[in-house]
Order: sequence, then structure tokens, then C-alpha cells
Amino acid sequence: MFDIVVKGGTLPDGRVADIGIRDGRIVAVERLDDSVEAGEVIDASGDLVSPPFVDPHFHMDATLSYGLPRINASGTLLEGIALWGELKQV
Repeated sequence: MFDIVVKGGTLPDGRVADIGIRDGRIVAVERLDDSVEAGEVIDASGDLVSPPFVDPHFHMDATLSYGLPRINASGTLLEGIALWGELKQV
């Protein structure tokens, strides 16, 4: 039994597979039998299924220097690199 089954999605490597999810975790990536039980079935036929395109990581060193010499107003990597250059001079 799965909480959610995503049926027939195309993976980034080109394979077509079903994705079984239980308790908020992906527990199966394979062709699942149509008789498999699921709380919700999502038809992803013809659609790309992939990991999120957002990387929610952070850098511990940045948490120790937040706001020094100023806050990264744009939140971009380029401004972050410039900030580190300014901080290094200090």
C-alpha cells in the first residue's frame, strides 16, 4: 500500500516508471502493477518527473557572517561572491 503513486512518468534518464510514495518518502521507482493500492494515483504519462530544481542547502560559514559587511539584497550567488570579497578585505 502506498500513500501516493505517480504513474508512467518519464525520468530524467529517459526511463518511464511509476513512483511509489509512503510516509512522505519515495520507496519505489519501477513499473508497479495496476492493482497496487494507493491513497492517491497521479497520472504522469508524458510528463517529466524529477527531483526539485531548488537546492535548499545553506553554508554554515555564511550564517556566522550574516550581514557582514552587508546583507545579500538579491540573494544571488554573484552578489554573495562579491560580499565575500568585501568581507575578506575587512
